[in-house]
Amino acid sequence: MRLTIDLPDSLFRQLKKRAALRGETLQECLLRAARAGLRSDGGFAATSRDEGRRIKPPIVESTEKSYEISPNRIPDILEKEDRELFAE
Repeated sequence: MRLTIDLPDSLFRQLKKRAALRGETLQECLLRAARAGLRSDGGFAATSRDEGRRIKPPIVESTEKSYEISPNRIPDILEKEDRELFAE
């Protein structure tokens, strides 16, 4: 897949330099860096705004009915919800 991104000039120069020092192309350098970043933080890198904290998903409490979920039960649950929704 092709991707176009805008990089600050200083970051671009650092990437080009690192790629040259390692004897790799800029593409190889970027791919290695992206893979390493995903491995190190599960793909949820903190932004500077987060000051290094991991992002926590919101906890949503509901008064609606709940189900005991397992991969085998999901199709049945979805089908039941569809029947209830379209029965109205």
